[in-house]
Amino acid sequence: MDMDSDWPLPRPRTFFRIDRQRATASLTRKSSIASTFSLLAMPVVVEAVQRAKTLSTEVDPDAFHQLRVAFRKLRALYWAYSPWLGEEATAQASDEFKRLAAVAGGTRDWDIAGDLLETAQKSDASIERLVTAVREKRAQAVAHSQAMIDSGAVEAFLNDAVLRAQTTLQSCCDDLPISAFAKKRVRLAQRTLRKRSRRAARSETGREENLHDVRKAGKKLRYLLEFFQPVIKGGHDRTIKELTSVQKTLGEFNDIAASETLIRNTTFEDVPAEIVEKSLQWLERKKCQRIHVASRRVKELSG
Repeated sequence: MDMDSDWPLPRPRTFFRIDRQRATASLTRKSSIASTFSLLAMPVVVEAVQRAKTLSTEVDPDAFHQLRVAFRKLRALYWAYSPWLGEEATAQASDEFKRLAAVAGGTRDWDIAGDLLETAQKSDASIERLVTAVREKRAQAVAHSQAMIDSGAVEAFLNDAVLRAQTTLQSCCDDLPISAFAKKRVRLAQRTLRKRSRRAARSETGREENLHDVRKAGKKLRYLLEFFQPVIKGGHDRTIKELTSVQKTLGEFNDIAASETLIRNTTFEDVPAEIVEKSLQWLERKKCQRIHVASRRVKELSG
């Protein structure tokens, strides 16, 4: 979908300005579905805009990652409110969040691949040539991300998206309490994670795809718990901590699998094919080790 043609990115005059601490303090179980949306969305929007502005002049690897995380959080939030926002509006916003996250993530992907190959280089010095080539690809990815992520356009799009959503919600659920709705959406996310975990635990084929599905479902649930914790009963700190731990394990596996795919699908003109192949073999061995660890964690989660 071409978001620039289907949904122009205007620069609205109305901007939400919400302090993070005030937003948390204002969120109660008696708050309405409509009023909570902007309270939850805008701190993430502010962070995304600030990081986009920073990345126009800096190339901090973690900043690219955190920008990608901000867009993922917004996708989770739009999913939560999608019963009231409608499928079309949710899909339009989510597609653009996904696109922006992918652009921001390009640099991060090359950083991860480079770090892994530096480890491989310790056991085979010839891999240094590929490490150098990967760092060059990383520099190209930085330039691409900076060219594609215009902070002004990002700010205009995000503010307009929140304004549209807020207007829709105020027209249909301004007087409906958030508590029961939040619990329902969290339960649905929990069921999805449980279903995907059990499928991954039973499956003997497509293990990488199934683990990736578990990872995505776990992220969504964790983000929703972080968003809605003030308005749903029961402490969820333990659940969030467990999900974070599982995500770390799955993330370590995904980093290796994604790096292997990235290297395999890239042409390195100045690197001999045998060096690339040795690197891929090293990544494959590490991936096999990690997939067993990740599978065990998912089995524990499914049980």
